[in-house]
Amino acid sequence: MKLYNIASSLILEVASRNDIMDGMHQRRIMELYYDDDEDPGGKGRRWIQMYCYGISKAGNDVVRVYQVGGDTKTIQPGWKLFRVDRMNNLRKLSGTFDESKPLFNPNGD
Repeated sequence: MKLYNIASSLILEVASRNDIMDGMHQRRIMELYYDDDEDPGGKGRRWIQMYCYGISKAGNDVVRVYQVGGDTKTIQPGWKLFRVDRMNNLRKLSGTFDESKPLFNPNGD
């Protein structure tokens, strides 16, 4: 039983579109594990506010987020574009947010 508990905690569950949309519409602060296989420095636990769901120029589902805490190799806090297929173990935290952070561009980059 102990081995099962350890293994189950290591399994990463990819974020679903429904979970992302629910968190976005409820304006919830979310926690996730971001797994960037192309850049080991980009892996880690993150706390985010989600603002926009879309498709990148490369055809990947993406979410425009404001990262409020956690691991990062770039500026924090700040605006980020996360690929959905790299977002794992997404869960809602108790906090919410009311307004957009500074420098939000609703029209994209």
